[in-house]
Amino acid sequence: MSSRCQIQANALGATDILPADVSTAVLLDKVGLLLAPSDQTDDAAALGRRFVAASAAFADLMGAAETGVGLPAKAIEDSVTALNRAADGGDLNAWLDMVWRHDDATYQHCLLVSGLAAAFAHRLGFREADRRLIAEAAVLHDIGKARIPLEILRKPAGLSPAEREVMRRHPGDGHGMLVAQGGFAPLVLTAVLSHHEYLDGSGYPHGLSGGDIPDPVRIITICDVYAALIERRSYKPPMSPGDAYAVLVAMGGKLDRDLVRVFGEVVLDSEIARLGQYGKPVLKRATGRVA
Repeated sequence: MSSRCQIQANALGATDILPADVSTAVLLDKVGLLLAPSDQTDDAAALGRRFVAASAAFADLMGAAETGVGLPAKAIEDSVTALNRAADGGDLNAWLDMVWRHDDATYQHCLLVSGLAAAFAHRLGFREADRRLIAEAAVLHDIGKARIPLEILRKPAGLSPAEREVMRRHPGDGHGMLVAQGGFAPLVLTAVLSHHEYLDGSGYPHGLSGGDIPDPVRIITICDVYAALIERRSYKPPMSPGDAYAVLVAMGGKLDRDLVRVFGEVVLDSEIARLGQYGKPVLKRATGRVA
């Protein structure tokens, strides 16, 4: 931060100057401001900064998982905080718009599922502590994909049966990573392991059914399925929100119908989404706490 350095930076067109040892929080805040259009509202700019913080945290998490070192607790905490504060703002569409700009499919999916889950928990009226657990479970639900070979993870076409079997290892791999590191809540561990389980027993890796799948895991599963349907991939076009929601409804007994109905209130604005296809305007289990 010498005068010489500041003069050189100004000559290069710098609009702001930070010391080399600036905290990550300040740096991300400045980056978020730089990315915000000049005519953007304060709320929109704040959401952009939260997205930058969450995206940077995901990069730290995936990088740590790929190299086998312990997952950084600070990155998890930063992403959970950013997600829940973004959900408080209630602008899910703006979050999705930023997600679509991400060029890494795995990061895009994780940011999408996490944003949906945070908004879902907010709509259900969960307490702050429970919202943090849901957000953390969503943040880490696909951490096992860091152990999947990149040629499978980034394949620009549908997977072969053998490749699908490799991909299906990611819940167990992620669960094993978290158990080995220690310190994660049982709910988070269960969500990472079981987010591909269905209520009718047709999911994986253990074919769980009904009461063996707790509500928080059902929430993550709904967000995960919906995200996969609306994502852009080179081998498939994205579904519209309405069509994707219709697929969730058509899955019937695979997903929790009450939760699917309320999820419609999160992702759609139409009257049919508000009332759902089951004729119940409120979720009986939405008690404001995680069971």
